[in-house]
Amino acid sequence: NNKTIYDSKEKLKNVLLNKVPQRNNEKILGVKIRQQNKNGEKFLIVAESLIESESVDKKIILENSLTTINQKGILTIISAGHAIISNNYDSFDFSNKVKITKERRKFVLKTNSLTGTFEKGNYYTNEDVYIVSGNTKIKGKGLDVKKNGQYIKIKGKATLNMLLANKK
Repeated sequence: NNKTIYDSKEKLKNVLLNKVPQRNNEKILGVKIRQQNKNGEKFLIVAESLIESESVDKKIILENSLTTINQKGILTIISAGHAIISNNYDSFDFSNKVKITKERRKFVLKTNSLTGTFEKGNYYTNEDVYIVSGNTKIKGKGLDVKKNGQYIKIKGKATLNMLLANKK
């Protein structure tokens, strides 16, 4: 399947930071947001709906979001039933079936909530986590990640399974 995940969503309208509705708490349906941070990382956020809160940090609340981050050609895809993005698209709070995939690194993380920052790559959860990294599977309780995975700590009990050979 060579189609990109966005082919079916191309009809969604673009919403840029300066085009957010004037009236607070107006819900926008079918959202696509493109952003680029100062490190050159590109973000594409597709969501069923968006509400911008009137708080100082301009929280954006998304339902059923799919966030794709392009870090020098390495794609990270994050899906969540509920997402709050704040601090000029740096801080995030994902909840309701969170899944992070880095296909090139054969990495998948599933949990129910995840909080952190994009720029520093630090995030954590106190919920159950399920991680697949290459041929290693980890089930555990709670997770603390620093610098996009350079430091990973499972907070509670964890089970590690390693597949010695791929069965086909």
